[in-house]
Amino acid sequence: MAALGACGIAVIALRARESPFAAWVLTDVFAPERVLPQIGLGAACALVGARAFGATLLLYGAGIVAGFVGQDWLLWALYNIPEGPTHLFLTGPISYLAIGLALVPGTRLLPWLLPMAALVAGAMLALAIFLTDPSLHAAAFIGTPVLTAFWIVAAVSLTLRAFRRGWFPIFGRILGSWLLAIGLLYGGASLMPRLKPPPPPTDTSHETARSPEPNRTIPGLPEPPPGLFPGGEQPKQP
Repeated sequence: MAALGACGIAVIALRARESPFAAWVLTDVFAPERVLPQIGLGAACALVGARAFGATLLLYGAGIVAGFVGQDWLLWALYNIPEGPTHLFLTGPISYLAIGLALVPGTRLLPWLLPMAALVAGAMLALAIFLTDPSLHAAAFIGTPVLTAFWIVAAVSLTLRAFRRGWFPIFGRILGSWLLAIGLLYGGASLMPRLKPPPPPTDTSHETARSPEPNRTIPGLPEPPPGLFPGGEQPKQP
């Protein structure tokens, strides 16, 4: 499964210059901030039993469906987060935190926490797909990210299950702490308001010459003859 997916990625990379869809897949579907939560979810699935694994995949799919169906409600709920609209409504940090919180407590609580984390991660994935979809909801731009996410989770989980060792639970808690740290740092940086650039400095070294005021004679020119101005007023001398 991993080999077939790697071949597919290679084909997409070769066609990235010719196909806008292939370029979008490489830049958005395989973006690090989107792939890392899926890798973490796959690693967590390798640490649970078959029932918890099945429940996790089921709720992951349910979260994706719920994210597409309730995308308006999710956008409304996340809209008030500072700087949220400019950072995909923090879909990445929320996924990091959800999966990290499921991995850190250890294997005893993991079978209970992982399905809930998968539900949250699935909803955030659907929202990210909706926000980055350059088409008018074309099937290829929706189905490809979903299938890719399930492929990454399944490939990582089945590979680690095939080579499972006794120290894997310790590695899972370390991975969970990394995901938590990334989510906190990424989310904290996203919450910081953007600093406005200072205004450009004004050059006051050269003052503009003032034009003569009305009814004033210009230096160097003769005075006008009497009666030239209405009302008999004469221009003031500078």
